[in-house]
Amino acid sequence: MKKSILAIFVCILSIFLCGCANAPTYSLSQNTDGTVTQMFYIPFVDSELTELGVEADTVTDLKNSVMQRFNTYFMNLQQNFVTRVNSDEALTQQDKLLLIAGCPTGTILPALSEIGIIYTLNFSSALHYYYFNSDMQYTELIAALNEDTSVVEEGFFTNRVISTGTTVYGLNTQYAENQTLAEYITAYSTELLQQNTDLTDEQIASVVPTNFVYSYGTTSSKLHSDADRVYHYANGVYYHEWDITTENSDRQISTWTIQVNTNVWYVVILCSGFVLLGVLFLVDYLRKRKHAEQ
Repeated sequence: MKKSILAIFVCILSIFLCGCANAPTYSLSQNTDGTVTQMFYIPFVDSELTELGVEADTVTDLKNSVMQRFNTYFMNLQQNFVTRVNSDEALTQQDKLLLIAGCPTGTILPALSEIGIIYTLNFSSALHYYYFNSDMQYTELIAALNEDTSVVEEGFFTNRVISTGTTVYGLNTQYAENQTLAEYITAYSTELLQQNTDLTDEQIASVVPTNFVYSYGTTSSKLHSDADRVYHYANGVYYHEWDITTENSDRQISTWTIQVNTNVWYVVILCSGFVLLGVLFLVDYLRKRKHAEQ
């Protein structure tokens, strides 16, 4: 399931450019109202490049190229999504209309700032998000989503249900063999600057992205993880963030929930009841014996 979704993310994430004051970020958030927000952040600080001697017009051209490629990609993604929905024989006409209505099929415009470019996609539900971002038909998708790959780590009073895997940065791309996505982004950005600027290799190395962030937002306070940071905002969403680098792009990340071992607790409660009864009988016996001695 992750690999099929990755094939779509690769085109987007592979065009992160230089000038990174912060790390390129892919964020997925499940909101309190059941909707899902998918966000792509591309750091692009103009001053970092101009201070190295890159002309402002060149920086603008690079930024426009990024946005144009993003826009073209999203348009193709939307067209492919609508075509796939309409050709999916497992869906009724009503299902098709609901799927299309719950996904971002209109123009997706970036939010521009002095520190980067942000693309945000909103979905009516998790199902809409997965269908939009995969190349599967509906029945294939449902089967993939229902597949349980978690591992149960049994304890005495509680069990941990653990899900482990790599982020999108650690999977191989479709553009370069034997390269993870993070490695490809770094190599692509280096080549882009070499071809379009007069920067030295040392200058290029100082601005190309080698650090990345994978962020997952959930409304569940019961989800735990080995994330480097966890934030809780007023909107009720908990954000788990992992730092990924080009060198450790295949980093394994884990999330887990805690389940009560009910059988053990039943035994504990039952034994506690017997102990309590025993104490009561003992107290009553001692009381009667004391009265008899008097």
